[in-house]
Amino acid sequence: MNNLPALTLLTTFASLLAGVAPAPSADWPQWRGPNRDDLCAETGLLKDWPAGGPPLVWQATGIGSGFSTVSVVGDRIYTAGEKGDSGFIFALSTADGKQVWSTKFGKPAAPGGFVGPRAAPTVDGDLLFAIDQSGELVCLKTTDGAEVWRKSLVKDFGGEQPNWRVLRNSKCKMWINRTF
Repeated sequence: MNNLPALTLLTTFASLLAGVAPAPSADWPQWRGPNRDDLCAETGLLKDWPAGGPPLVWQATGIGSGFSTVSVVGDRIYTAGEKGDSGFIFALSTADGKQVWSTKFGKPAAPGGFVGPRAAPTVDGDLLFAIDQSGELVCLKTTDGAEVWRKSLVKDFGGEQPNWRVLRNSKCKMWINRTF
């Protein structure tokens, strides 16, 4: 199958988000941070950790399995995980890690031999965008997880089933997601 329409959609989507003004320094609205450079502008951080490590403030449970990282905006943490027969997007409270809302998102899949979602949700204003391991792209409201729209890169655009793997590009010193 030709996955050019799916790649075009993703490129357009990424280009639109690239034009968004940087978020406040406390926010981490997307993978690799506000500027996609893995740099945190926070100050006053510990230079050395105590022998036992930093104290555990809270721990989130019930968010399933997967490899999604988190996005943090305001008083919310967003991530994706797979539980039972479904994938989910979760919004957690930064204060205590308790679940604020969850929205069913995609089906269980293990392309590349790894179970669960891989991509970090991206937040732009009051909207959250996420893609699951099967190529389901969804837009949700950050307030309550209500679905705004959903597209399948495979069914709606004739793309191929993603097979997520990570390759290291030694020239650019960056990680690249590739479909094989």
